[in-house]
Amino acid sequence: MSLFASAEYPGRGLAIGRDVDGVPFFSYWLTGRSPASQARELVVHDREIIVRDTSGGPVDDLRHYTAATRGDNWVIVGNGTQVAELTATREHQPDLQLALRQLTYEPDPPIRTPRITATATLNGPHLTEVVVGSARAYDGASELTEHPSLYAAHIAPGTAVTTTTYNGTAADIITHGRPEVVAIPLTWSALTDQLWQSLHPELRVAAITTRLDTPNFTDAILQSR
Repeated sequence: MSLFASAEYPGRGLAIGRDVDGVPFFSYWLTGRSPASQARELVVHDREIIVRDTSGGPVDDLRHYTAATRGDNWVIVGNGTQVAELTATREHQPDLQLALRQLTYEPDPPIRTPRITATATLNGPHLTEVVVGSARAYDGASELTEHPSLYAAHIAPGTAVTTTTYNGTAADIITHGRPEVVAIPLTWSALTDQLWQSLHPELRVAAITTRLDTPNFTDAILQSR
C-alpha cells in the first residue's frame, strides 16, 4: 500500500494531517538519483529537523537546509531554505498563502525543482489553518512560477494533505503537481515504515514522521539508508 509516494521518483515529499486515531502528524521524505543526492541524512533536534549533507564536500543549500521548525502552536515543513526564511518572518506575515507566493523554484536548471511547503496551527489534537503549497516552473515559460496550494481550516481524523517535488521516474522527471488529500488508515507511528517500504529501494534516502500534539520533535520516527 502506498499512501503518499506513488511515483517511482517523488524527489522530496511531505504530508501533514491526523492519523486514524486523530493524532496530528507530519511526514517528510527524501529520494535521490545521484551519489550527491543520496549523501544526505535527517538530523532531529528539539524543535528543528535538518537535512544534512554527508559527503564531506562544500555545503550546498539544495542538500543542506532546515526541513522543519515549530513553535508552541505552529509548524513549518519544506524542502529548502524557505523553511528558515518563513520561520524568521512568521510573526510579521500572518497570511502564509501569500508568503508562499514570494517563493520561486530551486536554481537547478534544467530540472527547476519545485519548492514544497506546509504550515499549520497546532491546538492539541487539532490542526487548523493548514496550507500546503509549492512554487513550480511554468511549462514553456521558465521565467514564470505557479503556486498551486490547498488551504484547510480543519483536518479530520484519518486525513492528510500531501505533495511531492516530482511525479515521474528517475529517467523521466516530472515537476508538475498539486497538493492532494489522502486517507490515513494507520496510526502515526506506523507511517514511517509504510512510507519507507513504498519508496524505490535504489532511490530512497530518508523518511521521518513525528506527532504534533507534543511540544517538540523528540518522538520522531526515522528511517534512513
